[in-house]
Amino acid sequence: MSNLFQSDQLPAFIQESLVAMNITEPTDIQQKMIPEALEGQSIIARSQTGTGKTLAYLLPILSRVDASKKGLQAVILAPTQELGMQILDVAKKLSAEEPLEIAAFIGGANINRQLEKLKKQKPHIAVGTPGRILELIELKKLKLKDVICVTVDEADRMLGEKSSWDAVTEISKRIGRDKQFLFVSATIPESLSEKTAMFAPFTVQIEASGQIINAELVSHFYIECEARDKIDTVRRLIHAEDVQRGIVFVNQLERLTETTEKLKYRGLKAASLSSESTKQEREKVLKAFRQGELHILVATDIAARGLDVEDITHIIQLDAPAETDSYLHRAGRTGRVGKSGRVFTLLEQHQAYKLEKLKRGLDLTLNKAIVRGGRLIEEAK
Repeated sequence: MSNLFQSDQLPAFIQESLVAMNITEPTDIQQKMIPEALEGQSIIARSQTGTGKTLAYLLPILSRVDASKKGLQAVILAPTQELGMQILDVAKKLSAEEPLEIAAFIGGANINRQLEKLKKQKPHIAVGTPGRILELIELKKLKLKDVICVTVDEADRMLGEKSSWDAVTEISKRIGRDKQFLFVSATIPESLSEKTAMFAPFTVQIEASGQIINAELVSHFYIECEARDKIDTVRRLIHAEDVQRGIVFVNQLERLTETTEKLKYRGLKAASLSSESTKQEREKVLKAFRQGELHILVATDIAARGLDVEDITHIIQLDAPAETDSYLHRAGRTGRVGKSGRVFTLLEQHQAYKLEKLKRGLDLTLNKAIVRGGRLIEEAK
């Protein structure tokens, strides 16, 4: 995997700042969130404190804001003065060599001083607490017409404070539904997606590693088959389990089309999600999947990054993942919000070592199963 921080996805000034700050390797949340955010995707991201989530949203914002244009282009909302000033400090370090204006507007600080500052210099990026930012918008001192992105840090905490969340909602409504929204949070309360849908209707959900599969809700199986029989085994498994909402994972992009076409040829409602899909294609496929017009998504790990679809009942791995982390991310898409799920991994006979690696690395029980006579038969433990 190429290093995101040294790729041409990020502008040269950011790469140089990262080197100067001795930041060389992206964390899990950065690796997952930055490419999506650079494309303008709205995101709800869960990541524990200390995992680098500030950079995960700042790097895309700094990459997308145009320093040659005047006026406010990004708003970053934080629940406290301390966090707001911390974000400001990191943003300024990252953009030290760029003519970007970044300013903080914190509740509790003297508003007259902030108004004076705005007379002299209009920021490209405003960092602040929701109440104060809203106050300045209502005074028409911060204008929103050129804003392309709103970030809400510690969204779970904001949600728990009615006045803060009311201000977040009001700011977001004024900015408009067609803009980018980034919500970062240590936990994702069930009501968050519902509340954000009012002003950010198309968000993907991203979770950093460390998520735990609920062993009581999710069952894990492996099925042995020859390489040439894998796609047909997947088809028979989908029929046996009557899968209405499942994801089939492949390891290689070239397997994606072949798998999807063969499943469709046999009458299954399937579509593929490729990392090469455009944002519009992705949204179209996901909408059909959410509405039940499609029953199966065929995807690679990269394409499924940030996939936020509820009630996925089955994960089928046409190819066993190379890493245990990848298994966790795939399996973690089912068994959510107290609902059960089933994970199936197809293995060739010579791949027993992969099975042992998964069992050991994940501390999971994987039960052997076979598909026979249109039914799934679990072998005795």
